[in-house]
Order: sequence, then C-alpha cells, then structure tokens
Amino acid sequence: MKRPFQFRSTERDAQTDQERIGSIVQAINTAVGLAQKERDALCVRVKEARDLASFAAGTGDDEYLTRESKDKSTLAEYEKQMRVGEKRIRELDHQIASLAALQELSKRCFPEFMK
Repeated sequence: MKRPFQFRSTERDAQTDQERIGSIVQAINTAVGLAQKERDALCVRVKEARDLASFAAGTGDDEYLTRESKDKSTLAEYEKQMRVGEKRIRELDHQIASLAALQELSKRCFPEFMK
C-alpha cells in the first residue's frame, strides 16, 4: 500500500522561510552598515588631508611664488589624496543609496520577516 503524501509542518516551513529571507535581509543590512562605516572614516581622512593641505599652502597672498619644490610636491600629494578620497565617497554614496533602496524593497516584499 502506498503512503499518503505528507507536507512539512507549518513551523518548519516558517523556520525555513525565516532563514532564507532573513539571511538576505541581514546581508543587505550588513552591507549598508559597512559602506556607511567606510564612508564616515573616509570623510574624516579627506577632511584631515584638506586641513593639512590648507596648512601647507600657507596664508600669504604670494606664498605660492616662493614655495619650495618639496612643499609643492607635498601639496600635490594632499590634492591627489583628496581627489581619490572624494571619488570613493561618491561611489560609496551611490552604493549606500542603492542598498537603502534594496532595504526598502525587502521591507515592502517581506514585511513579516523584518525584525
């Protein structure tokens, strides 16, 4: 005699769903947090580079005329660091906005899995 087909328990289905969807939601949340943390730290470093460049540039109107080549190269390095840092900040802003959109989408699609 053939056994009747059995379904899993409702509790087991709920646990499986929670693990599946929960892992995706958690991955998105983690990615947002890490990107924000990187962005915040990078903003501090770019500000520090800007402050150092400002200090190295001096305050005199004609200081750029008598600046030593060592100081010029130091300024150029600060400017390069700021450009690279600001570019990365823009990239992170885009990532954070995109990940936040995914967070919103997951909240709308799976409200029962939000904790």
